Amino acid sequence: MVTQGKVPDVLGEASPDQIAFLHIDMNNAEAERGALENLFSRVSTGGIVVLDDYGWNGYRAQKDSADEFMRLRGLSVLELPTGQGLVVKR
Repeated sequence: MVTQGKVPDVLGEASPDQIAFLHIDMNNAEAERGALENLFSRVSTGGIVVLDDYGWNGYRAQKDSADEFMRLRGLSVLELPTGQGLVVKR
């Protein structure tokens, strides 16, 4: 299904109630933070969140935003050799 609109506004319309795997790759810190704010509560305990551009210098704003978001929830992001960030929700 394709849902047209601006992230994070459309996420309420087109997202499942429970998420086991969430992969975020929007190359925009504001949109990615909005996606986390709207969808993270739906990620199941033990669910996986992958942040695609987390470790790349050109996307520092995404890293800083994700770090802050996860820190406020008592979590941290594991930077993978691929440049992605990985979070397992507790």
